[in-house]
Amino acid sequence: MEVRTIVLGLFQTNTYLLVEENEVVIIDPVSKAERIQTKIQGHEKVIGILLTHGHFDHIGAVDDLAELYQCPVFLHYEDYELTQDPQKNYSQTKKIKLKSKLSFFDDQLQLGHFIFTIHHTPGHTPGSVCIEYKDLLFTGDTLFKESVGRTDLYRGNPQELKQSLRQIAKMDPLMKIYPGHEAQSSLAHEFKNNPYF
Repeated sequence: MEVRTIVLGLFQTNTYLLVEENEVVIIDPVSKAERIQTKIQGHEKVIGILLTHGHFDHIGAVDDLAELYQCPVFLHYEDYELTQDPQKNYSQTKKIKLKSKLSFFDDQLQLGHFIFTIHHTPGHTPGSVCIEYKDLLFTGDTLFKESVGRTDLYRGNPQELKQSLRQIAKMDPLMKIYPGHEAQSSLAHEFKNNPYF
């Protein structure tokens, strides 16, 4: 198993490529589809795109990559409206509105060799999720290293974020976290050092 990180866009957002058995899942393709494409080797097959939430800086390359690889795109249904409205996803200048067919997460998702557990963690957005695979947790903008996502954007909710953090606080502290921005961490480090826990 390998995780490749590509930092892209105005807000230095992390796009992740999760690779196992020559299968690739793309998490939060920010922008610049061609840059992401260069990190995928010729013998590897992209089998899906997973979105932690619907803000523009996490979805900008979805349509190009979904068309290129003919793969499904998944997100939480509560964030569907964000993907369809540039005002709500904050892409007013770029006018991002996803045209790809979108599928909605269940609690479990099987894609090829991958079996993901999807944790609905609203607060930053109503449809924010954390995506668990083995000992990895892709937290989007719910949880950062020693911080959390902001709740003052469209349909953000500080009370819901607190509840989501309570849910995360019950998870295995040995899990590594891969946030939507900045450095990786572990839940053990966050439980000890993040003031929001």
